[in-house]
Amino acid sequence: MKEKKVAREARNKEKLANDDWVMAEFYATWCPHCTRMHPVVEEFKKLMESTLEVVQIDVDQEDALADFYTIEVTPTFILFRKGEQLWRQSGELSLERLEKAVKEFKS
Repeated sequence: MKEKKVAREARNKEKLANDDWVMAEFYATWCPHCTRMHPVVEEFKKLMESTLEVVQIDVDQEDALADFYTIEVTPTFILFRKGEQLWRQSGELSLERLEKAVKEFKS
């Protein structure tokens, strides 16, 4: 189990640091705001399928990554391009707000 956690964390860290466009959602399974965001994030994934990758990171499972990005509130969304944080916001967001964040930087 520990090996899976380490491998997953390493894969996600690599992805956030090097992939072209990534939206990361840092969430917790016990967080009611994260639970309410789940359908929005799933819809966002479908909409952004050819535009960017959406990565969901459980802060309890990947605590080193959450610490590295100083995640203090869940959910927290961070838009990355090749490791650079372009946009960051915490809390419940609308689908439109997530789309707007991407459009602001990709256009």
